[in-house]
Amino acid sequence: MADMDQRNRIVFLGAGRVGKSSILKRFLHGTFSSEYKETVEDLYSREYDVQGNHLKVDFLDTAGNIAFPAMRRLSIANAHAFVLVYSLTNEATFVEVKQLWENIKEVRENYQEIPCVIVANCIDMENNRQVEKFDALNWAYNDNLGGAFVEVSAKDDECITDIFKILFEQLKVPRSKLPEKFSLLTRRLSSHSLEQSDQEAEPKTPPEEKKFFRSRSLIRRGSKPKVKRSSRNKNDCEVS
Repeated sequence: MADMDQRNRIVFLGAGRVGKSSILKRFLHGTFSSEYKETVEDLYSREYDVQGNHLKVDFLDTAGNIAFPAMRRLSIANAHAFVLVYSLTNEATFVEVKQLWENIKEVRENYQEIPCVIVANCIDMENNRQVEKFDALNWAYNDNLGGAFVEVSAKDDECITDIFKILFEQLKVPRSKLPEKFSLLTRRLSSHSLEQSDQEAEPKTPPEEKKFFRSRSLIRRGSKPKVKRSSRNKNDCEVS
């Protein structure tokens, strides 16, 4: 376990326009905007009380189109956890996530021990789906990906908190012991942009937060991933 005084950096990676910023803002502020604004690099700092433990977390929102490979490599090298995002309505963004995972494996020798979640955004646009859930799970299984998978909608606020619950589970914390809410120690938000600094609105509701260090894969090696095809209730998220 890492020192609780250490800042835990969670890096969001993915192609442009897949909803990385929207997912983060939905989680941190409970807000969503359909207006697209290209991200250069934004850092959001938070401090939380998780079952009596003081937790410091930095969320790094990276650019979808990085002009300088060294910038992405540095983000990967300094991460304590990864969230790899693609849009299920755009197959090219799924291909980009696969390449990002290869980049992570090149930079981090201990990649299988680092918490990582694959996130498919835009389940509110199911009729325009280009990437099947089974294909994503099959890739993760065959590549021995040290992480987990969830389909979400930043627009409809569907399954967003599950991203962070999965990361917490990778720390071997049983779901039954996860608190429903985590107490936010301070509402102060630090947002640093290489392009410009915007004053972010104060979060409406304290979000759920977790600590992230090292873990093993949630994907079982002994069996192929199975996909249940059934009607989805908004409150019944599919997490693998």
